[in-house]
Amino acid sequence: MDHSTLLAANQALNAFIAFDETPPVTTGPLAGIKLGIKGNIAVQGLANTAGAEARRHAIAAGDAPVVATLRAAGAQIVGTLNMHEGALGATTDNKAYGRCINPWRANFSPGGSSGGSGAAIAAGLVDAALGTDTMGSIRLPASYCGVYGWKPSGTLVSQIGVVPLSTTLDQVGPLAKDPETLWAIAKALGAPAPLTDMQGLRFAVARDRVGPPPLVGPVFELACQRLKDAGAEVVEVDLALGFSDIDIVLACLLVCEIEGAGEWVTELADPESGLTKEFRAMLLYGKNSPKARIDQAYETIALAKERLRACLAREGLAGIISPTVSHVAFDHDVGPPIDQAYATMYANVGDLPAISAPMGLIDGLPIGFHAMTAPGREDVALGLAGVFPALVLPVWQASEGP
Repeated sequence: MDHSTLLAANQALNAFIAFDETPPVTTGPLAGIKLGIKGNIAVQGLANTAGAEARRHAIAAGDAPVVATLRAAGAQIVGTLNMHEGALGATTDNKAYGRCINPWRANFSPGGSSGGSGAAIAAGLVDAALGTDTMGSIRLPASYCGVYGWKPSGTLVSQIGVVPLSTTLDQVGPLAKDPETLWAIAKALGAPAPLTDMQGLRFAVARDRVGPPPLVGPVFELACQRLKDAGAEVVEVDLALGFSDIDIVLACLLVCEIEGAGEWVTELADPESGLTKEFRAMLLYGKNSPKARIDQAYETIALAKERLRACLAREGLAGIISPTVSHVAFDHDVGPPIDQAYATMYANVGDLPAISAPMGLIDGLPIGFHAMTAPGREDVALGLAGVFPALVLPVWQASEGP
């Protein structure tokens, strides 16, 4: 795709917020791969906005280490991508940079907060993109846009040069058009080789969580059969966390608001800084929360992490599986279902590797298969991408719109 076509496509999608004119390295393992970078990850010479008008003029002095690593490996950095303001939200309906559109359907959300990352890949503007994930912000767009998204764990991928939302929950990772591209980027980032043999691995569906709704159930059953055909065992277990999904969501959101307020303290102090009233209100809620409520949120997350990891060990599980979401992409004017992050948030709480891979279409829209794997099993998470073939991405023409 030449530059003029890219600009025309982006005008309709609002996937990119800035373009990188640096000549690409033409050698290396990632040579030929076009890569987009989420707008909260530093790219030298471009504004590191984190999707906020308040930081439109904050020019990055250098590449974040994760960007520098991929650039040195030969990836062509196309530019920085639209996202939900401050990474605190999952629609990418951005007041400063425009509503990002899912190429699969007009006016539909690509999810968020890494919405521009998913949309740019689905539209064929890039082969892969970096995102950040706090409660599912890589994997949600991957599901809605029909691509692959990997959330690493621990300190595997550097978060230096990234505008954080929650240092407790955040991770940086890639989205990609197909497993091979995902694996190439993961390798460049220091991940182990993907596991190619699922024989004998034990995966569980959580019996004490809400199951998939009627439209999603048959697609997920076929996905489970794919795992069985690959040699894996699929069982049902009780996670026995002692908390409901809404308990965990509320604890995670409060931690995001508390820690986010610390990152945006200068802008919060200035009523004219450019923060939207919605983002400002959420951060102030965290900043002004009583100590007892704050302590309870952190305790909930810590206990859920401990019990989740204990379940994986007790049951001898390679991972816990589910649909990535209970639904397909939604109209921007309708908004997301309340249970949007119910499956994805647990991998952040448990600091576990996780993957979303396209498992099929419902009403012409993609939906993802999700797995969070045992501690340290990045190889399993990445290997699961290969169990699910890439979707045929929508043929999308800028002149016609999505």
